[in-house]
Amino acid sequence: MNKKMPNAFLSIVFLFAVTVCSYSQTHDFSLVGYATENGGTTGGTGGTEVTVTTFSDLKKYAETKDTKYIIKVSGVIIGLGSIVNKDYVGSIKVASNKTIIGIGDKAFLDGVGFTIKDAKNIIIQNIKFSLVSIGKAIPAGSEDIPKIYSKLGDEGRPQILVNSGDLISIYGVSTNIWIDHCEFFEEDPYVQKNQDLYDGLVDVKDNSGYITISWCYFHDHHKCSLIGSSDKDLFSDRKITFHHNYYKTIQERVPLYRGGTAHIFNNYAYDIYGGIVNSRVNACVRVEKNYFEKCKNTVYSKNSKISGSAERIDNKEVDCINREEYPATCTVAIPYDYSKSINNKTDDVKSIVTAYAGVGKLK
Repeated sequence: MNKKMPNAFLSIVFLFAVTVCSYSQTHDFSLVGYATENGGTTGGTGGTEVTVTTFSDLKKYAETKDTKYIIKVSGVIIGLGSIVNKDYVGSIKVASNKTIIGIGDKAFLDGVGFTIKDAKNIIIQNIKFSLVSIGKAIPAGSEDIPKIYSKLGDEGRPQILVNSGDLISIYGVSTNIWIDHCEFFEEDPYVQKNQDLYDGLVDVKDNSGYITISWCYFHDHHKCSLIGSSDKDLFSDRKITFHHNYYKTIQERVPLYRGGTAHIFNNYAYDIYGGIVNSRVNACVRVEKNYFEKCKNTVYSKNSKISGSAERIDNKEVDCINREEYPATCTVAIPYDYSKSINNKTDDVKSIVTAYAGVGKLK
């Protein structure tokens, strides 16, 4: 019998425990980023706690003004009405001072989108979103269905109109919003090739800012996040942090950013075949310690007469093709402390983000 085996075995166990412990300490799920500025973001903290299982109840509590609510979403919630009867309703206008959080890993807003207009102090966490069920319910060759479907859309292609085609649309004067550990998806863009059938996964427009989008899983879509609706939509306080998000099989807009500043750190992007960070019209974005794999045009500036710029810091590119040049350099002064959140080893970002981004992973 080998008497050294027990000690060797204990050494292996010890090393494994140290590795696991060290690995578990490389991430921090607390709020960090621009949503901590401008007075901070607390959502419905201190308000009434309710659990919802239906669209009607979710809409009632989420749209109630001047009242703090912590709204817990249980299970799958779909919109009201039907495509056949042309009375489908799937949009919820979220009012200020709300926390909307999914229970466990089953909270799914199926065919339901959030609109945040002229609202502030909102937290959305641990929820899956998609409008795919609506897209698949539209009859082949269908004519226009008011507020639900347009045969020609804005660009001559069919378009879903529910919630303007977005999963989350933030506009007007909306500030201090935290979107965390959510999942957003539509259809495989290699198969469903109409880039306009669905619009954005999370779009931000007008005078909206002080937003953090963290630990979310975005996948299977054409146009991920439009920040600024046009080259004239330029808000100086458009400040958004994107960190530890997982982007997979998306054409572009990860994000498309016009005006203002952004901090994009520790994200993992895989199979982004059109372009990742597109900084346009005087935007200045810090792109820091991200892991880009099998992607095209990682950081660039295209399609606007006035270019944007970027501060690129220690990003990793694996099997990426940059047909567009990197944009001009700039410097972003980060006002918040993110030292406990950032993973200093860019090589670790892929494994950490794929393990912890998305629903059911808050702990």
